[in-house]
Formats: sequence, C-alpha cells, structure tokens
Amino acid sequence: MSAQVGFIGLGAMGAPMAERLLDRGRSLIVHNRTRTRAAGFDGAGVVVADSPAEVASSGATVLSCLRDTGAVEAVYLGDRGVLRAVSAGQVLVELGTFSPDLARRIAQDAADAGAAFLAAPVSGGPPRARAGTLVMMAGGDAGAFQRVRQVLEDLGQTVEHVGDAGAGLELKLVNQLLTGTHMAVAAEAVAALNALDIDLGLAERLLDQGWGQSAMLARALAVARQEAPEARGTGVTVVGMSEVLELVARLLRACGVSAEVFDAGRRALLDAGRLGYGDHDPAGLFHVKEVHR
Repeated sequence: MSAQVGFIGLGAMGAPMAERLLDRGRSLIVHNRTRTRAAGFDGAGVVVADSPAEVASSGATVLSCLRDTGAVEAVYLGDRGVLRAVSAGQVLVELGTFSPDLARRIAQDAADAGAAFLAAPVSGGPPRARAGTLVMMAGGDAGAFQRVRQVLEDLGQTVEHVGDAGAGLELKLVNQLLTGTHMAVAAEAVAALNALDIDLGLAERLLDQGWGQSAMLARALAVARQEAPEARGTGVTVVGMSEVLELVARLLRACGVSAEVFDAGRRALLDAGRLGYGDHDPAGLFHVKEVHR
C-alpha cells in the first residue's frame, strides 16, 4: 500500500473514485455523512472515520466529493470540519462543483493554517469515475497541485491546473452552461424524433457524424432506447443540475454576459422539477416534452 489518502463523500461520484484509489493500491481513511454508505469500504486498506475532522487528523492528503456548496461549507468549516484538524503541509482537494467564492474562502483559511486547498471539479460522470478517465480542472496553489498530482491522475485522464482556488470551478461552470443547455435541447430533439417516428438508432448514427453531435444527445437517445437508466440512481438529477445551473447564472451575471439561450434551457430543467421529475436523470427530459405538450 502507498501513502494513505483521506476521502470524504461516498455518493454516486465519490464511491467509484474511492474504489478507484483502492484499485490503484492506496490505503484510505473515509467518511460519509450517512455512515451506511461507508460500510462497503470497511475492510482491508480502509479506515472509516466518524467525522471530516478525523479524516484530516490522519495527516493524509484529503480528497472530497460533495453534493453542493452547503455540504462543502459544512465539511470544511463546520464544528467537526476538516479545517478543525488540518496540519501544516497538508493538501485538501474538493472534487465537486460549488461556489468559486467559497473555494477562495476555504483556500485562505487553509493557508492560514499552513495547509493548501485545491478546488478541482471533475467532469465525466460515474462511468468515467470508475474507469479513472475523468477530466479535472484544478484551481489553487500550483506547488500543492504538483504534490498531489499523482493521486489526482489515479482518477483523471486529463488533469490540469488552471489558476487560483476558484478558477477551476469557473471553468467547470462554463462546462455546465454547455451541458445544461445541451440537455434541454437534446430533450426537444428526441421528442421530435419520436413524434416523427424516425428510428432512433439510425438518427444517432447520422446525427453523430454531423455538426449536431452532442454527448447529451447521445445520453438522451440511449435512455429513449432503454439502454441506460432513465429515472434514478445515475448520480445526476434534474434538481441537482438545476442547483448547479443557479451557480452558472450567478457567474454570468457577475461577468456581465447575457445568456438568453442558457436561460431558456435552465427554465426547462426548473419546469421539469416542478412537474415532478426532480429525481430523474435529465437525459430523460424528452418524456416531459411528450407528456406535457
């Protein structure tokens, strides 16, 4: 076993990342707010901690993959949070998508304690997390990034340093601007294909070779052909995506970019949530178009 790594957050993305680290020969100390989710990791090479502070007190490099801005704030700044037990020289890395402003605040607090915090949001979803082929956009101290780069490359096929603690998140939010908009228009495209009774396999083969190709369209078509899960358990939900798109909207307002097309796509996701599809994968949004015409 190589040096121990801490991992906090064993959800749809975090669990396969932690498993990937184990497969790469790393020992782990893990924590999850709902302890039952950590039960599957309670074995050889894994210690299950009772709090984020306990993970940090191990002195390990700490990785986390948390749901949203509120969860990141609680895990790092809460009463039993990581920064309560961090030590000088330690590197902390959050892999989820959250507020760039909070990332900069945590980075300053970590620096005050002699540690370093990187916000390194990932893109690629659970299948690529399992395969170790995620795209990672890391922001924070460049020296700290180099110290943990090998650990990050166990998880990511493309691992890049892009600037200060909030810069990687800002780039990820631009990625989510594209993702959310593509999700919404892909739903309309699949609904149109179904209404026109066009074979979906044929449509995918041809559309994938033209300028209309899109990873979100491919996901929607896979759901429509029942080759991928449509409703629950995929790690991505309408509600979760809507929350991320609120961060995108704030970013666009802050930098003065008008976003009429994005706003229309965002409204489509919000409408789907209000219609009862909040816990569905957004790839199945074409159902909303077909049922609520």
